[in-house]
Amino acid sequence: MAWLAANLAFITAILAVLPQIVGDFWAFTLALFLLYAVACLGLGLSWGQAGLLSLGQGFFLGFSAYTSGLILIGFSTSVWLFPLLGLSVIAPGLIAYVLGCMIFHGRTQNTAFFAIITLALILLAAQIATSWESVTGGYNGLRNIPGLPGLAEFEDAYTLSAVALGLSMMFVAWIMQTPLGVLWRALSQDERRVAFLGFNHNQLKSVAFGLSGLFGGIAGTLYAPQNSLVTPDLFGFLLSTSFVVWVAIGGRNTLYGPVLGAIGIGLATNTLRESVSFWEVILAVIFIVAVLYFRKGLTGTAEPAVKRWFERNARARKPAPARHSTMTFDRISIENLNLSVGNVGILEDLNLNIGSPGIYCLIGPNGAGKTTIFNAMTGELEAQSGTVSMLGTRGIKMDARTQTIAGLGRKFQVPSVFDQLTVGENLAIALWSGRPSRCDLLRMSLLDWESPVLTELERRFPFLTDRRQMVGNLSHGQRQILDLAMVLCTEPRLILLDEPCAGLSLAETNEVIGTVRWAVDRFQATAMIIEHDMAMVRELADHVFVLHNGSMLFEGSVAEVQSNAAVQAVYTGGTK
Repeated sequence: MAWLAANLAFITAILAVLPQIVGDFWAFTLALFLLYAVACLGLGLSWGQAGLLSLGQGFFLGFSAYTSGLILIGFSTSVWLFPLLGLSVIAPGLIAYVLGCMIFHGRTQNTAFFAIITLALILLAAQIATSWESVTGGYNGLRNIPGLPGLAEFEDAYTLSAVALGLSMMFVAWIMQTPLGVLWRALSQDERRVAFLGFNHNQLKSVAFGLSGLFGGIAGTLYAPQNSLVTPDLFGFLLSTSFVVWVAIGGRNTLYGPVLGAIGIGLATNTLRESVSFWEVILAVIFIVAVLYFRKGLTGTAEPAVKRWFERNARARKPAPARHSTMTFDRISIENLNLSVGNVGILEDLNLNIGSPGIYCLIGPNGAGKTTIFNAMTGELEAQSGTVSMLGTRGIKMDARTQTIAGLGRKFQVPSVFDQLTVGENLAIALWSGRPSRCDLLRMSLLDWESPVLTELERRFPFLTDRRQMVGNLSHGQRQILDLAMVLCTEPRLILLDEPCAGLSLAETNEVIGTVRWAVDRFQATAMIIEHDMAMVRELADHVFVLHNGSMLFEGSVAEVQSNAAVQAVYTGGTK
């Protein structure tokens, strides 16, 4: 709350003082760039927070500006004027949300695909705006648009734009602090991990894009009465790419970066374009340098440091509600599974059955198909034939989110943690798995959740208690353990661990062995572990499956596996 209060005071002071510094003429000019800054805030929210680069942010500003202009021309004296202008603000947000749902449905890792569609959006809008002359005015656009009733166009332009920008910045400052903002930042780093922690990643992206469109709607609705003119240039590629350049240079991951970029770079362009030769070339070079060497932008380092200073005091912990898993144990059965990628067969007539909770290890030489089994079980790869039954279902495909809610916890071979978040934020995301409703993601109190499981994990691994530590600063072993801790915080009933001790020291390995045993006993869970460290297999496994060339070579107890001649011929394993 201290950070939000500091932002409120700073934003109010700056916007109130600026007109006194620059004078009335520049204040009117500045008003336009304050509206552009509102649109850039939306782009910063979708790109900087959720990782969605939109090349068509100008569409939402232009759509709302045309809509607002038509409303003011046709209803300037009507009682319906302000309700209709409200719709002009909201409509771009709804369009963006629906478009996001259509683009993201059933897809992951589609950033380039998304950017191309948004680019096509402004090209289509520009074509419609120039050809539909009876409505849009064609190339000349809408002219002589009335101002808002009761407001002087020149004198009040800055005040209205400043109020819109100030309120927009406070909203963004708040939502960046909420669990929803944390999830967006996690989403931009590892979308698959977010899904495997039980969140609807496509819905999260659609909401971010919808809010981005809403900010474009705010800017466009005020643009029409302020300028008395709306032209197809708002749908031009130049304006939308200018938004991208401004946000990138200012700092797309921050609150002030998009605003500083829009006002600073925008005003500089407006002033220097005609007096400085090749200004666009100079700006392009600045953009390239910023992208290559200053990826955080002008404010990307300073703002987070100031924010951490305001949040330096620890807050009281609150118990998380019980997690309601829908899973009841049912046998895990893989029957006659055949899976190929292209012409390469990976799994061939694989059969694997687990009839009771416990710890089961999968071993075998590299390329035997161990990780592929996990991918087939969780739907990451689609088998050509055969069935997989688990989580109380038989042969029914579930997405990662549904599986996690049902009781699945999966740790990948490479640590899947969110480097640009803190240890506390990583653990908090895991605690939110399957617990809060959608509206709860706007409650700050979720950031302070704790659970008995997390308390025990912190006792076993003390580095987890440093909640403010950035994950990017952790060692490889600590990242592996944090990843495991996140999986266990979801309190899974089926645990899939892919080489959880890879890269760990002997002491760390022993701690992980004890933690896995503790978790299986506490949750009455089934753990399937891919592991090459035979010492760990001997310590943990109730039963061992040996794979070779995509088929089941042998299964049995550790002693039976070690004494089997066929296993000894193809696999020896290793120890630390």
